[in-house]
Amino acid sequence: MKLSRWKMLACAAAVSLATGAHAAGPDYEFKDGGAVLTFTTDSLAALNTAGVTVSGVAPATFDGSKITLTSTNDLVTWDSGYNVTSMTGLGGFRLTSSTTQGAKVDLSNVTMDASGTVYADVVTNSFTSPFSSYVGKTVNHMALFTGSLVGDTNIVSSNLQVGVTLKDLKLTSTAIPTLGDALGVPAFIQQALFPSLNFGQTTLTGNFALVSTPAVPEPSTWMLMAGGLMGLSAVARRRRLMH
Repeated sequence: MKLSRWKMLACAAAVSLATGAHAAGPDYEFKDGGAVLTFTTDSLAALNTAGVTVSGVAPATFDGSKITLTSTNDLVTWDSGYNVTSMTGLGGFRLTSSTTQGAKVDLSNVTMDASGTVYADVVTNSFTSPFSSYVGKTVNHMALFTGSLVGDTNIVSSNLQVGVTLKDLKLTSTAIPTLGDALGVPAFIQQALFPSLNFGQTTLTGNFALVSTPAVPEPSTWMLMAGGLMGLSAVARRRRLMH
C-alpha cells in the first residue's frame, strides 16, 4: 500500500509540473488568399508579336490581362519571425504559339518568393516545323521573373492580413530561351523583345488566423520531473529495505 501511495504521489508531481510548463509560442494558419499576376499592355503586345497567347489552367483564371491564383495553407510558408517566405498558387497558366503548330508551355506551381523571384515548374511540348524541331522537357522550380518587393510580409505586424507586391517583373536569362525555344520564337526575336521588357507585377495577399498551441514542457521542466521521480523512487526503495 505504501509503494502504491508513492506511485500516486509521483504521478501527481509529474502532472503538476507538466501543467505548470510554459506554453509554446503562438502559431498561425493561412485561411485564404493568393496571387494576381498582372501583365502590362507592352508585354501582352510583345507576346502577340511573337505569336504567343496566354490562357489560365484551372483553378487559376485569366481575364485577358490578369492571372489569378488561389492558395492553401500547405502551399504558404513563413519563418520563425512570422515573415511569409513563399506562396504557391493552385493551377497555373499556358503559353501557346499561334504560329508554330504544337508549340506550347505549361507553367504550374507558380511560387512567389520573398527574395523577389517568381518560380514555376515548366513543361514544354515537342514539335516539328518547317524551320525547326524541338524536343519537349520539364524544368522544375525555374526562376521565371525577378522584381522589386514592396509591402509587409509579416503576419503579426500586418494584423494577420499580409499584402505584398513584386513590381517591374523581368524574365530571367534562363526563362527567355527556355520559353522562347519551346514556343518556336527565333532567337533574334527573343533578344529583341524580352530582356528589358517590364512584364508587370504580382500581388500576393493572405488572410491568416491565430491557432492556439497546446502547452509543451520545456527541457528544464522535463529534467525537474525526472529528478523528482528518481528521488521518489529512492525513498520507496529505502522503505522496502527497512521493512
